[in-house]
Amino acid sequence: MSFASTTSGAGNRVRGTVEHSAHRARKPAFYFITAAFLAFLLFALRESMVMVGTAWTDGYAFPVHRVHHMMIGGMLTVFAATIAVQLYRPAKRVGALQAAIAFAISAFVLTVVASGLAAAGEILVFVIPVLAIAALHPARRQLVPSLERVDSRLIALAGIGAIAMATVAVGEYASHATLTNEHVTFGHFEFMLFATVSIGLFALLGALRPTGWRALVYAAAAMAVLFAAGSLAFPGVEQGSSLGTVGALAAVAWAIIFVGLAEYVDRVDSIGAESADSEPTLTESA
Repeated sequence: MSFASTTSGAGNRVRGTVEHSAHRARKPAFYFITAAFLAFLLFALRESMVMVGTAWTDGYAFPVHRVHHMMIGGMLTVFAATIAVQLYRPAKRVGALQAAIAFAISAFVLTVVASGLAAAGEILVFVIPVLAIAALHPARRQLVPSLERVDSRLIALAGIGAIAMATVAVGEYASHATLTNEHVTFGHFEFMLFATVSIGLFALLGALRPTGWRALVYAAAAMAVLFAAGSLAFPGVEQGSSLGTVGALAAVAWAIIFVGLAEYVDRVDSIGAESADSEPTLTESA
């Protein structure tokens, strides 16, 4: 055996040992960071998350902020939930982590656009852990969106919702940039900007039907319905943001149809897969 081949073999063994050790370390690191980040979210955002319910109550302390507060509470609750579910069978929860990534990145990028890099720097405390969780995720290769399972009807419907929410987002940005009221001071229009963009991203990613696609589809639908419900229940202009009656009803209809179509497409695919599995092969039929 030559010296070169001996050296090469030793190098391959060392490399294999290092890769195996890294693989073994990655799993506990993933669970530790995920659990720690979830604990941080529940501690830091708990008061904001409960607003999704308290903003509806009589005698609410901030009556002119009901719509914004319920959207803040709802979106942050969705964000925390997408992290929480990674602690159980994460390889089956790819869609949920895609939602977390989409929300965190859109929040950072759009805050840079709306308020500058310094303001966006505060969001890095959320962005960095999400990216670390994604890097350590057991199914991290599946986090990259794929067109393999896309359905043309579903992606078209998702596109309609995304365009509608993008239109709303433009209005929220305009309010943030031109008004000088309390909603601007508290960053409400800014949050609504990346919240509405996130709804559209959830819909588009859900239409690609990754593993665990329901987290994306149902999150998009739930947040659209929440915005619509708030707009109908509290229609006053003092709320700052509203879909209006027609827009709210359209959002509810879109959400129902989107979820229904997604479930229908999945059921048809499941029936087709079961039929293919049950068909005898040529050797079996012979």
